[in-house]
Amino acid sequence: MIFSSIFKLERKSIILVAEMRKFFILGITLITCLAAHAQNFLSWQLNDRYFSVQAGAGFASYRGELKHNGSIQNEVSNLNLAIEARLWSKVSARLLVGNYAIRGHDKHAPDSSWARQRNLSFYSRNLEAALQGVFYLRSYRGDYYKRWKLDPYVALGVGFTTVNPMADLGNESYALYDIATEDASYSRLTVILPAAAGLKWKVNPYLNFITEVAFRYTFSDYLDDVSGQYPTSYPNTTAELLSNRKDEIGVVNEEAYESLTSGMPRGDHSDKDAYLFLNLKLEYYLPPGLFSKN
Repeated sequence: MIFSSIFKLERKSIILVAEMRKFFILGITLITCLAAHAQNFLSWQLNDRYFSVQAGAGFASYRGELKHNGSIQNEVSNLNLAIEARLWSKVSARLLVGNYAIRGHDKHAPDSSWARQRNLSFYSRNLEAALQGVFYLRSYRGDYYKRWKLDPYVALGVGFTTVNPMADLGNESYALYDIATEDASYSRLTVILPAAAGLKWKVNPYLNFITEVAFRYTFSDYLDDVSGQYPTSYPNTTAELLSNRKDEIGVVNEEAYESLTSGMPRGDHSDKDAYLFLNLKLEYYLPPGLFSKN
């Protein structure tokens, strides 16, 4: 049984990585084609250092049923890589991939509240990939080394993220998708709408420092494994203990305690989950002709 579960988990991971690889290859192809098109039809000349690469890290914060304050996680919880190509005077295309960690816990809910009595929690490490259009407030100055010392922008696009909520029970960690805490299946991948606002600071002719706030709206309500109702039955004791954790803290709200039972609401399926980043990045302009066909 244990080896079968491990095999299934590894197989799912391989499938997810394969899908992300396809998306990345498609994004690279699209950016290269758009860049070639832009270079052919622009009425002004762009410098050869047309592509740039970015690497960064930052802080993450999740928004969903188990988030009860506006704080951002106080440890570095997001790593990201990107490639960007200038297409027009104020427009670039950016392909990005990232690895981020999020978490939430009802212990941060107000004392004696319904959510505090519910007492659920999760943590998760996910992968994301996205293709964005980057829109600059200032026009490109024609040569990369003449660019603005401060260059503000906004970005919007489409992508996807993995969904991998976990929780601890005793000294063990459990993948909540496999436990089926709500007796419901959901996709391990979900579409995201990645938006961002940032500022590029020119360090030298080849290097920028970037500060960015990024928001990800998802089409899933299961980043935290909380959305629907408590099941009417459970396959085993572990599933029941992870699904309904009100007894771990005793009675703090008698009315809520009585309502947290089979068939009753466990979450709010009408409100999709989201997450956001505060990122710090470095951007380097690639040598000329790197993607040209010679």
